[in-house]
Amino acid sequence: MLRLLDQNRDLIASWKVVRYEQEGDAYLLQITAVLADDSRLQLRDYVFADGSRKYAYHWMEDDGTLRRRWDNAPHWPDVPTTPHHMHLPDKEEPEASTVTNIEDLIDYLRRWRELNE
Repeated sequence: MLRLLDQNRDLIASWKVVRYEQEGDAYLLQITAVLADDSRLQLRDYVFADGSRKYAYHWMEDDGTLRRRWDNAPHWPDVPTTPHHMHLPDKEEPEASTVTNIEDLIDYLRRWRELNE
């Protein structure tokens, strides 16, 4: 994951590991990043000993206003891509999402930039 952040410096201006814990194959990784447009990312990725995974990628403006948040919390069973979903500003219910890992997130950010330049 860290190598991907470094390989995409045109999108990601800086990043910092906030927390990393590993026990066997299980780990917890938390990263904060500043994007080239000064927006911010907070990335949390957990892999448990049984191989299951929990993640949340929170993308916000530099003032903290939500742009998007992707996660796989199982409390939205009606979303077609459940448990994966995306929260949008000013919407109570999330939308379907195919962003499920850092590679997908970087692709999404790259497409966003191309559409909004």
